[in-house]
Amino acid sequence: MIYSTSVMSMVKLLEMEESLKANLEAYLQAMQSKVDKIKLYQESLKRESFNTLAEKEEYMANPLNAFPLVRRLNQDWPKWLRYLKLAIATKNTKEMELQLKSAPIDDDLNVALKGMTRIEKFYNQHADDLSKGFLLGRKFNSHLTAPDCNALANFHYNQSRFSESTHWYRMALRLHEFPQGELYEKVLGLKRKKIYKKYAKALLKESLTLDKVKITSTEKSEWDSMAKEVTREDNYDNVKNLIDEYLTGDEKIFQDEAAKRKRKPTKLERGCRGEWPKNTSSQLTCRYNKETSPFLKIAPLKLEFLSLQPLVLLYHDVLYEQEFKQMRDIAIFNATMEDGWTYVNFDKNGKPKPQDSVVKMVTFQGTIAPFTLSINRRIADMSGLEMLENMALYLTNYGLGGHFGKHVDYVELADRPPGFFSEYGGDRIATALLYATDVPLGGTTVFTKLKLSIEPKKGNALIWFNLNHAGDPDPLTEHSVCPVVMGSRWTISKWIHERQQIFKKPCLA
Repeated sequence: MIYSTSVMSMVKLLEMEESLKANLEAYLQAMQSKVDKIKLYQESLKRESFNTLAEKEEYMANPLNAFPLVRRLNQDWPKWLRYLKLAIATKNTKEMELQLKSAPIDDDLNVALKGMTRIEKFYNQHADDLSKGFLLGRKFNSHLTAPDCNALANFHYNQSRFSESTHWYRMALRLHEFPQGELYEKVLGLKRKKIYKKYAKALLKESLTLDKVKITSTEKSEWDSMAKEVTREDNYDNVKNLIDEYLTGDEKIFQDEAAKRKRKPTKLERGCRGEWPKNTSSQLTCRYNKETSPFLKIAPLKLEFLSLQPLVLLYHDVLYEQEFKQMRDIAIFNATMEDGWTYVNFDKNGKPKPQDSVVKMVTFQGTIAPFTLSINRRIADMSGLEMLENMALYLTNYGLGGHFGKHVDYVELADRPPGFFSEYGGDRIATALLYATDVPLGGTTVFTKLKLSIEPKKGNALIWFNLNHAGDPDPLTEHSVCPVVMGSRWTISKWIHERQQIFKKPCLA
């Protein structure tokens, strides 16, 4: 049709453009709504700028910063990328897509979730306090969001820890509010209705499992069926009304009720919480050590006796900042090259569990580096033992809620292989642990059977003897590292073997 041959025909063109303008206006409004959502999300991500590695490390040493970041990069940012690409794909969205290929995977998020729940359990922290930025009674300029709380709730729920999950679902509902709630619904797919249903299931299963020590597969199947029945779509309004009543309650009431049902803390948890009485024996003294090496006669070291049987010693101010920095720089380079790091966690017998890693460790085997020689020489001075056949040092950095479970550093007599002394250098007669950084909260070294806890203090060194005078393993040396709550825990450790000491300690009996 040729419109310009008639005015009446051209009127249709006017109507056509008016319609196009209306659609353009609707499109602009839709785009503006998207832009408003993006700006709101951008506003929620605002944080102080960091100029140094130390500032970045300090920020990430707070679990209430670290966990949300890991979770966002794993769960939220891919959804935001899809949302942006639906609006308009640009060079920036392609760059974001490329960056997100290196984002934390599900295993990484799982480790972060374990770290957070470990802090929650070991230190008896409540969901309400953590979500508001409280750690061990101290307030920090951090907080958790509804998606963070929902992720923690789901983690507990999937581990059949229903009582713990209910508190986090409740926090997720309290924080799922306008305007952020709209982002959770529209972009992240985290619908408030879904949290209501999961909370209802958790409450039901919590009530069914309160007095249960062990849940059978039959019981689990029956409870799953009951939970589905309760949260049927036609029953949703009743569920919502019931939960809304719960939400009007004071959170303190929920905390008090939870406290009544909690089990007694383990000996290890008590040690981590600082509940053990301090040993005030007159035999445990502080003095300058001048005896264990000729060098100490002219440069004695500050020594504190923590235990005499087994012998546990704490030296003060024995590690230089420059030595640690040189080691850390090499470790950071290895990390960027994705080479040289070992991911470590131990089970209750002290055996590595690489699938559940909570720390990173790098081994320094050589004898050329000046810091390797000087640190080994100082350990020899402190312990009175020989280092020459084994100069290896282990630099370790702990992650989110990182810890080591209870273990011993010696090898049980029944587990020693043939040639244990000649080929393997014998057992670990002693352990040296040097603290390279201060840790404001958590990260304490505890000897559970001795009820002895040592807070990590920068520059100090802990030395203990794993074998008694007869050369037999001493079970009292069982130890653990409490979960790190706040701070970056760097340590340098060394295991000293028997065979090296054949001339230093020719008779162990």
